[in-house]
Amino acid sequence: MKVNLQELAKVLSQSDMHQGYIDIASGKVIIMRDDLGEEETLNHVFEIEDDWEHYIPLPNMVDSEGHNLMESFAAAQRDEVKTRLQEILRLPGAQLKFRQQIKHLLLKTAWEKFQQEYFLKVARDYCDENDLEYEEQ
Repeated sequence: MKVNLQELAKVLSQSDMHQGYIDIASGKVIIMRDDLGEEETLNHVFEIEDDWEHYIPLPNMVDSEGHNLMESFAAAQRDEVKTRLQEILRLPGAQLKFRQQIKHLLLKTAWEKFQQEYFLKVARDYCDENDLEYEEQ
């Protein structure tokens, strides 16, 4: 089975909040949701641990790549916006200030599109690195 690249990209974009896995037999992307009860979550985790050879855990890409993603977005902007965003990224609390500036500068749609494209590329690279077949919709 093939991994759905868009589904994988979506889970990777939430990897700072939710642990995800790929079931290599079915190609299914699994995410540990908040709405699962404690017992249901434990059963799910034990199921994965009992059959760990059939699951690949997904890395936390948001925490490891978040700053690079913001820097890349800033670098792709026009001069004044680029300078402002790059300056913000050097300050303490850069992530929060960056997001505030994105809203202030009316760049939310562009930022979301940039993130989607970025995580699609990450998902594609992840599948290639782990010898997983994938399909793009």
